[in-house]
Amino acid sequence: MRAAVLVAAILAGGPAAAQTPAPVPVAPVVPIAPGTTEFTFPLFNDTYQEPGTVMAPIRQGGMTVRLSSPENRLTLRTHRVTLTPLSDGTHRAEFVADFAGRGRVIAQVSMGSGPPTRLEDEVVVPPQTKTVVGRVLLARGAGAYEITPVELPARVPIAIETQLGGSFASLCESLALMIQLDCSGVRGMLSTAQVPLPAPGETYLLLDERLTADDRNKLDGYLAAFREAL
Repeated sequence: MRAAVLVAAILAGGPAAAQTPAPVPVAPVVPIAPGTTEFTFPLFNDTYQEPGTVMAPIRQGGMTVRLSSPENRLTLRTHRVTLTPLSDGTHRAEFVADFAGRGRVIAQVSMGSGPPTRLEDEVVVPPQTKTVVGRVLLARGAGAYEITPVELPARVPIAIETQLGGSFASLCESLALMIQLDCSGVRGMLSTAQVPLPAPGETYLLLDERLTADDRNKLDGYLAAFREAL
């Protein structure tokens, strides 16, 4: 197109005027058929052991706490997944989970320039319900459904209960006698753990063996209607 403009200008005996390309209209991303559909997968309501969970660091008043849970058990009591197909080929996904659990937590506590202090305690994850909303690609694969997150929150806050908060407060107050530290709020700093979520782009498999026949039939029908609507 640019070459045609230059040729026309030469034939007309004058320089080619600068061409500003017209903006390309962007189609809005809107819901399409089959519309919002809710799923529950009964076989997923189970107890899971999650070794080596690492949580986001907590910072409060000059104190930095790095948490990890070398062993824990989490029971998914109920859940639901709501999918809304979108016109760009992705799906809005809302995952609501009701869960509880317990395990062991290790804290590496750093304050000022001193060496870190290691503390350890049992941790309880009280019954709670969390909602995670994102956008995913969904496709039928061989023996599984392929789920690729496109957008996800960086982390999800999980309420926890542990006695380490009191230990942190005592440690902070002792050190505050020697260095400047703000210990307000330290006692309750371990009421919430920020658990990182996977980065978008990696594909996960929802295996057929983890789904009932009704689950697979409903997912297949949803995907068939989605493909027809695109």
